[in-house]
Amino acid sequence: MKSDMEKGVKKGLPGGVDFGAVLRTYGIVIGLMIIIVAAAVLEPTFLTKNNVLNILRNMIVTGLSALSMTYVFMLGMMDLSVGSIISLSGVVCVTLANKFVQTDAQDANTYPIILVAVLLGAVMGAVNGSIITLIKGRLGASFIITYGTQIVFSAIAMLYTGGNFIFGSYYKGTYAAFGKGLLPIWLFLVIAAMMQFILKSTKYGKSISFIGANRDCAYMSGLNVGKYIIITFIVSGICSALSGFYVTARIGSATPIQGNGYELNAIAACVVGGTSMQGGTGSVINTVIGVLVLTVLNNALNVLGIDSNSQLLFRGVIIILSVTLDMFNKKYAVKKG
Repeated sequence: MKSDMEKGVKKGLPGGVDFGAVLRTYGIVIGLMIIIVAAAVLEPTFLTKNNVLNILRNMIVTGLSALSMTYVFMLGMMDLSVGSIISLSGVVCVTLANKFVQTDAQDANTYPIILVAVLLGAVMGAVNGSIITLIKGRLGASFIITYGTQIVFSAIAMLYTGGNFIFGSYYKGTYAAFGKGLLPIWLFLVIAAMMQFILKSTKYGKSISFIGANRDCAYMSGLNVGKYIIITFIVSGICSALSGFYVTARIGSATPIQGNGYELNAIAACVVGGTSMQGGTGSVINTVIGVLVLTVLNNALNVLGIDSNSQLLFRGVIIILSVTLDMFNKKYAVKKG
C-alpha cells in the first residue's frame, strides 16, 4: 500500500510534488496565508494586537451561524432564516436587558436572557425543520421554506420594535462582557470544537452525513430522517440566536434589520471552507477557516483603504474560486474512484 507521501508524488514536476493534490488539500489555508502576508507587507498595522483581536471578534457573528450552517449543508439543505433570527433574538435580548438589568444587583439576570435567546432560536429552528420534514423537502424546498420564514421572522422583529432602533440602556456588566476582550473568542472556539466533535464522532453527526449523501438510502435503512432534520434546524436557530445576543453585547444596541445579510455570509463561509452544498461532506474546522478567510480579507481591504464596491468584487471572486475548486475536487474524487 502506498504511503501518504507517495500518494502526493507525481512524476514530471519539480521535486516530485503533486501541486494539484496540495492545492486540493490545503488550498484554503494557502489562500488565507497569502492574504495575511500581502496585507502585512502592504500595511504593517495589519498584524498589530488590536487589529488581530478585532478580526477574531468580528468573525464570531458570522462564525456562529456558519457552524450550524455546516450541519444544514451536510443534510443537503440551506437555511436562509439565519439573518432574521439574529435580528429578532437581538432586539428581544436588548429590550429584556433594558428592563431587567438596570443595576449591579440585577447583573445576573443576563444569564436568563441568554436562555430566552436560546429558546427563541430553538423554536424558530423547530418551525423551519418541522415544515421541511412535513413536506419531505430537500435543498430546493429548504431554500423556499426558510426564505418564507425569514420574511415572517423579520416582520415579527419589525412589529416588536415598531421598526425602531433600540439603544442598550442596561447595566454594562456581564451582558457587555460577552462582547469584549478574549471571552467571546474563547467561547466561540469551545463551541466550534464541540460541534466538530459532534459532527465527526457521534451518531448524530454520522447520521446527518449519511442523510446528505443519500437521502433515499437513509429512509430505506430505517433512519428517522425527519428527527435529524428538525434537530439540525434547531441547532441552526440556537447558534443564530446566540449570534444575535453577541452582536448586541458588542455594540450595545439592536435594530430589527441587524442580521440582514448574515445568512449569505454564513453560506459563503461554508462554501469557502469546502462544505458541499449537495450534502454529505463537510468540516466545522474548515468552516472556521472559511469564516477567517472572509473576515481577514474584509479587514485587510478596510485597512488598505479599498472602497466598499471593490471589496464586494474581491469577496465575489473568492467565493467563485472556492466553488470552482470544490467542483474540481468532486470530479477528481470521482475519477480516482
